[in-house]
Amino acid sequence: MSPSEPPVFIVGCSRSGTTLLRLMLTQHPHMHIPPESEFLLSLHENTDRYGDFSEPHERWFFIRDLQTTEVSMGAYAFPIFDLSIHEAETALSDRAPTDFAGAADALFHASAHKHGKQRWGDKTPHYVRHIEWLSEAFPESQFVHMIRDGRDVARSRVEAGFTVSMRRSARHWKKEVHTGRQAGRPLPARRYRELFYENLVRNPESVLRDLCDWLDLEFTEALFAFDESGDASVPDEHAHLHEKLNAPVDPSRAQVWKHSLSSRETADVEEEAGSLLQALGYELTGARVPLWLRGLRGLHRNTLSYTKSLVETLRRLGIA
Repeated sequence: MSPSEPPVFIVGCSRSGTTLLRLMLTQHPHMHIPPESEFLLSLHENTDRYGDFSEPHERWFFIRDLQTTEVSMGAYAFPIFDLSIHEAETALSDRAPTDFAGAADALFHASAHKHGKQRWGDKTPHYVRHIEWLSEAFPESQFVHMIRDGRDVARSRVEAGFTVSMRRSARHWKKEVHTGRQAGRPLPARRYRELFYENLVRNPESVLRDLCDWLDLEFTEALFAFDESGDASVPDEHAHLHEKLNAPVDPSRAQVWKHSLSSRETADVEEEAGSLLQALGYELTGARVPLWLRGLRGLHRNTLSYTKSLVETLRRLGIA
């Protein structure tokens, strides 16, 4: 892995703008960021099979696993590289990796070079939970942690069908953001940066200029042409989740929750994640969940807890 071409990982809670940033950066003449990889953690568990990648059969096992590993919605890992089997084998042979991270780096680099780029990146949101491992596996890597107002993330996750519960979605956002910050902030400043979605859509040029400087990339107006290029398109299986990315950056996408969430929905999110929202600089509305609903939820939780305890007791007694 060349220190002058460190990979860039775009991470963050889903629905926080990670895809928007990927589409922008992929327009850069030196940066290639394919669709979500998903496989880095799952295939890393097979490292015993790959050995030190010095033998042809070890490299073949790796390529075969990439071909047969389903990453999401029927999609497989290998096609994201846009390489033939021969090109993948050649890349591994030429770069002569000695470990899993080196092998992945070899294929990502080969994919970037095939697209006329010198540097690669990865946009897999849930890698926000694994910054520590990735930072060790790819020692010079840089992490851009996308953060968006938790009320908008909760709203968007419910609209996308990821969950039906605003409270559950808020808890998910809180855990993802906290986990990413906890792992990323101890890294050197040159390796970890938090980028707020609201700033990106309201002031895209100044934010991208600053980001390019941090990534050691020359700023180019081409970054704004993501909606006109098929080169950075979203995979078909994810297209329905990103319909708004077929148009230029829209500042009105910042804090949509203000006119789309009810007072009770806003209260649900703020009660679950208000402390983190405030810590990130987001202003709270002070909305409160009605007392009757709070009591009903408490009764529901107690009933579930009692039922679970009763079932466990009956099982121990051999009755259930």
